[in-house]
Amino acid sequence: MASDAHEVHIDDRTLNRFADGELTERASHAVRLHLRSCAACRREVLLIRTLSAAIRAVPTPKPPDELFAELFPEAPKTAAVIPLAASQRKLASFSRGLVLSGAAILMALIAAVVVWTVGPDRVMAGSSTLRLHWEDPAALTLEYETVSPLAAEPGVRARLRYWVPDSLRFAQTEPGYGVVELSREEPGLFSGTVDLPPGTVYAVAAVEDLDGNYIDSDFGRFWEYFETDAEGRPTLAARLYQVLATADLNPLRVVEVTEQALSEYPERPELWAAFLLHMQGAMPEGSGEIPRRAHRERLERLDAAARQGDPGPGEMHALSLYARLFDREGLRAYWRAELTAEHPRHEYASQARLEAILLSSMSNGQKLDALDRSWRVAPMPSVAHVGLQLSYEAADPGLTGVWLQRYGDDGVLRDSRLDIEVAEGMVEIPALRATAEEWVVQQLIERPTWLTADRPLNRTRSSFDAEAAESLADFHRLLGRLRLVRGNWAAAFESFERAAELSWNPRVFVELAWFHARAGSTTRASQLLALAEADPVTPLEPYLPLEEDWVAVPTEARLAVARSAWREQVASSLLNEPLSGAARLEFSPGEETTLSELTDGEVTLVIQGLRPSFVPTEDFDLLRANAASLEAAGARVLPIAVEPDPESGIRATAEGRRDSMPPFHYDRRFEVWKALGAWQGVQYFVVDSAGILRYRGEDLAVALRITLMLGDRSFASLTEPGGKQR
Repeated sequence: MASDAHEVHIDDRTLNRFADGELTERASHAVRLHLRSCAACRREVLLIRTLSAAIRAVPTPKPPDELFAELFPEAPKTAAVIPLAASQRKLASFSRGLVLSGAAILMALIAAVVVWTVGPDRVMAGSSTLRLHWEDPAALTLEYETVSPLAAEPGVRARLRYWVPDSLRFAQTEPGYGVVELSREEPGLFSGTVDLPPGTVYAVAAVEDLDGNYIDSDFGRFWEYFETDAEGRPTLAARLYQVLATADLNPLRVVEVTEQALSEYPERPELWAAFLLHMQGAMPEGSGEIPRRAHRERLERLDAAARQGDPGPGEMHALSLYARLFDREGLRAYWRAELTAEHPRHEYASQARLEAILLSSMSNGQKLDALDRSWRVAPMPSVAHVGLQLSYEAADPGLTGVWLQRYGDDGVLRDSRLDIEVAEGMVEIPALRATAEEWVVQQLIERPTWLTADRPLNRTRSSFDAEAAESLADFHRLLGRLRLVRGNWAAAFESFERAAELSWNPRVFVELAWFHARAGSTTRASQLLALAEADPVTPLEPYLPLEEDWVAVPTEARLAVARSAWREQVASSLLNEPLSGAARLEFSPGEETTLSELTDGEVTLVIQGLRPSFVPTEDFDLLRANAASLEAAGARVLPIAVEPDPESGIRATAEGRRDSMPPFHYDRRFEVWKALGAWQGVQYFVVDSAGILRYRGEDLAVALRITLMLGDRSFASLTEPGGKQR
């Protein structure tokens, strides 16, 4: 790249390596910082991306027919990773594009042909493309080509979340979900059409098998679709929605994504506020005054520019947040006042009013009146949720019913966890129990379904169904309590029994046992307590309150029956997938080993995370609580991460809480990720002594239960061919 006497630019090779993701983290960060202030280098990156789009538009050569017979001698049982590349007249920018310039274009075209001629052993696992083009303004056609094991499937499914700018909201609005089954035209080629609104500015996609139990999420990054400007650059709206989606689907990437957006829009307060908030809202300890001074100077500059321009509600909201992060209360108050005055019906103005109401010294009744006025100006779900919570204090069924209707009518912020909390809050107040029972019955009727937006893109069908069953069990449990209070013992019994059938949760068994003990059914109570006690997983807190005196100690015979029931329950849900042990991991810089060497013919619980710090603290605690049981069962724990935590307090904290755990190995090339069929930031897997994958999911307690039972010799007969397994 040419340079003049006054400016220093980055050379072409470094810019290309930056776009390809080949630079180290430190070098990439330095390039991003340079791009924020160098228009010439930003133009060069834009040129590289334009050339990349041209490459993606080149059709993939058709493979020889005999290749599929060699690659896929029989139908696969699992899917594989599917990269996405897009080419269309309206939008042609995806996050993982091939970035090339100059003579490299010719080399890329040659490589596209070579991949079909060098033999299957040289074909990269999961090599796929997904082309998108608009048949009409509202119909997007998807053409999917793959040489992965999915090539032999009768069909695959693409699921998308998309964002259309709304004049009143920034958060996801409905409709924002699309799903399409792609039919197989021939081995390795699938196609289908999905309806998307013409105003879509950003979409994120995942691909799965038709059972919904294997998700291809591009190693947790998902595939992205951007609205672009005349120069081919993602628009600001597209970048803002990308930050929003990434924070939900893959928090590991949110700072990286925000930095990329800042390299394109370096003077946007929305992006700077998001960047600082995702960096914990403050500068790191010991960073000195220079970074803070730089931010304060930038804030002054952005504030001055906004006052001279015509800022929208998003910019006003961001300036208010930015000012709050640096203790500029006067500036914060100014932009909050401007926001609520100029855009009173916008979501951000509603948030500002909500915060002011909650922090005020008004009485509960006055707060409810203020919330009601805010709701009538802008009916936002956050206002409805807070109003519902505050209404409980009044113990007025009519008032709570109004706020409950408002909360229930808008599903943007609702999920099963919040719905259960709403029901539990009403159950505790005698005057609201009739309202609570009506609400609970309604939730039991309106069950979530796995093919709708109820299921996140990074959630498998089996995981979603298990979570839905737990939620239904909670609702049945609450309904049993309400019916018990009314004296309807028969109906309460039915609800409690249904909860136990759905959840197989020891806590539910204990509550149901308490009900039976109170009803005089000591035999059934003892059976349920035996099921709770027979669970091999040691909980972090005891299921039984120590002060209770109704507990009848189960007999050894009942415990034996309960253990048998647990074994059959676990065996009925086991996977039976052969696992490639050749995947390599790094255990120290420059030294590698294989997955099979690490499992070494023993039952192994694998913890797979993008970073060690992504594993929740309570999961490490649960592992420590069960360490002795795992050792007695002859099972091992294998923690794996894609990359280590950065050298910071986060890493020190993470290492402090896993001091008794085996060290992490690193899957920098995603080889184990692909072998296990991982799809998101943290998951758990169980491999048996024969190298067969038995569990893939997000529930550590379930993974522990399977691991401990696989270490039990008496369990082996149920898991051998012919036994109960899925």
